[in-house]
Amino acid sequence: MQDLLTTIRNIAVKQDFQGILKEANDLKQFTQSNQWLDVVILGQFKAGKSSLINSFLKRDVLPVGVLPVTAIITRLVYAPQVKAVITRLDGSKFEIPLDELSAYVTEKENPENKKEVYLVDIELPELKDFEKLRLIDTPGLGSAFKHNTTVTENWFNRIGAAFVVISAAQPLSENDQEVIKTAAEQSPEVYLVLSKTDLLSKAEVDEVMDFLKAKSLEATGRDFRVFPYSIKDSVGKFRTQIQTTVMDHLSRHLAETQQNIFSHKLTHLRSLTQSYLEIRLNLASKKDSERQALKNKILDEQLKLNFIQKELGYIAQSYENSTRDELEKEILGNHLEPLRGLLIKEFHSEYDKWSGNLYKISRNYEKWLKENMAKRLDDIEKKEHDFANNLLSKSQEHLNNYTTHFRERLNHRIYEVLHVLLPEEEFQVEVEPLEKPDIITSWAFESHVDLLWFLIPMKLLRNVFRKSFASQLPNEAEKNLRRLISILTKNINMAIGKSHGEALTYVTSKLESIENLLDEQHSGEDEIRTYLNQLLAYAPNAEKEKSAKTWKKKP
Repeated sequence: MQDLLTTIRNIAVKQDFQGILKEANDLKQFTQSNQWLDVVILGQFKAGKSSLINSFLKRDVLPVGVLPVTAIITRLVYAPQVKAVITRLDGSKFEIPLDELSAYVTEKENPENKKEVYLVDIELPELKDFEKLRLIDTPGLGSAFKHNTTVTENWFNRIGAAFVVISAAQPLSENDQEVIKTAAEQSPEVYLVLSKTDLLSKAEVDEVMDFLKAKSLEATGRDFRVFPYSIKDSVGKFRTQIQTTVMDHLSRHLAETQQNIFSHKLTHLRSLTQSYLEIRLNLASKKDSERQALKNKILDEQLKLNFIQKELGYIAQSYENSTRDELEKEILGNHLEPLRGLLIKEFHSEYDKWSGNLYKISRNYEKWLKENMAKRLDDIEKKEHDFANNLLSKSQEHLNNYTTHFRERLNHRIYEVLHVLLPEEEFQVEVEPLEKPDIITSWAFESHVDLLWFLIPMKLLRNVFRKSFASQLPNEAEKNLRRLISILTKNINMAIGKSHGEALTYVTSKLESIENLLDEQHSGEDEIRTYLNQLLAYAPNAEKEKSAKTWKKKP
C-alpha cells in the first residue's frame, strides 16, 4: 500500500495534479501519525456535539449552548496534567487556563475569530480510558474540511473514525446526509449518534433510528451503527454503550483500524487519480485546436466562471434582501404587542414596591427595565431562534443545491465528451451562530428632572410619574425588538455572505482543476498509459478487466 501511495505522489508531481498531491501528502502524514487515532465529531449547529464530547470527558470542558467559531478546530487528548494550548494563524503558541477556553472558541467572545486562533489543543487526564484516541471537535465542518484555506488546513483527509451527531429534533436533514456521505468517503469507521432522544418516546426513538439506518444505507450503500444519546442520561447508559462498542474497540485494535482507514482513503485517491489520467489520455493525441474544441464542449456558457459568479451572487443577494422583512414580520408581528402588555403589567406590580424620592424610584425603574427587557428578549430570541436559523438554512441549502447541480453538470459533460467518470464528492456550507443583542434602555428622564427630587412632592405626584414611566414602555419594547432584528439580520446576512464565498471558492477551484487538466499536456499517450497500468496493478480484478477494455492500447 505504501508503494501505491508513492506511485500516486509521483504521478501527481509529474502530471501537476496539485489537489491529488495534497491529498497524498495528507495521507502520508496520516500514516506517520500513528501515536493515536483521530476521532472526529461532526454535526450541525445545536445537534449536541459538544455535549457528547463532554460526556466522554465526564466533565464540562467545551462550551455548550453556543457554537464555537467556525474555522477553529479543537483537539482533545489524554495527558496526566491539564493543559490548553492556543495556536494562532501565524504559528505562535501560548498556554491558557482551561476555564478561559470560551474566550477563544466562542462567537460571543471571539467574534469572527478576531483573535486569529488557528487551533486549540487540550490535554486532560479524564481521557485516560481513550489514551490512544484524539477527539476532534469540528465547528464549521463543511468546506473547512474539504478545502485548504488560510484559516484551516485540510483536516478532513486525515480523519480516522467519525461520529456524525444528528438531532432528534430534526432527524436527517439534507446537510446531515451530505456529511454522512462525505465522512463515508474518508473512513470505514463512521458511526451515527441520534442526540436529544429525551424529546421522543422509546418507540419514536426506535423508529427514527431505523429511519436513519435505512436512509444512510440508501445514500452510501453502507450499514451504519446508530447510537441514541441524551444529555439527561444521568447514569451514563448511552455513554457506556458508545464507549464499549466503539471507543474501546478502536483503542484495542488501533493498528488494524489505522490500516483499514489508510486502505479506504488510498482506494478513493487511486480512483480519483485514475480518472484524471483518463481525461489526459483522451486528450493526449489531440491537436491544440481539437483540445480547445473539447474544452469548449465541456465548459459551455453555463459552466463558465463569470456565469456562475452571477448566479451565486443572485442567490445570496435575494436571501439577504429579504432577511429583515422576514424577521420584522415574524418578530414584530408575534411579539411586539404581547411584550408591551407584559412590560406594562409587570411595571405596575413592581412600581408599587418602590419607595423613596424620585431619584431612587427612577434608578429602580431603569434597573428593572434593563433586567426585565433582557429576560424578555432572551425568551423571544429562544422562541425565534429556529426561525432565524431557518432563514439562514434556506439560503445555504439553495447554495448547496446549486454547487451539487454544478458538479453534476460538469461531471456529466466530462463523461459525455471524454467518457470518463469522476468519483463522487460533496460540498456544503454550514449554519453559523446568531449573536444575541445588547439591551439598550433609556434613562427614566432625558433631562435631569429627577435630580430635583427635593422640590417634587412624591406623595402627591406618585401616580403622575407612574403614568410617565408606563408611557415609555411601548417605545422601549419596539426599540429593543428592532435592535434584536438588526443584529439577527446582520449575522444572518454575514453568514450568507460567507456561505456564498465558500460556494464560489469551491466552484472556482473545481473549474481551475478541470481547465488545467484540459489545457496542460505533460505527457504522451504511452507515458500516461504507463501511469494507468501502475495504478491498475493495485485495482481489484473486475476493475482491471473493465479498464483494460476502456483505455489500454490495442496491439
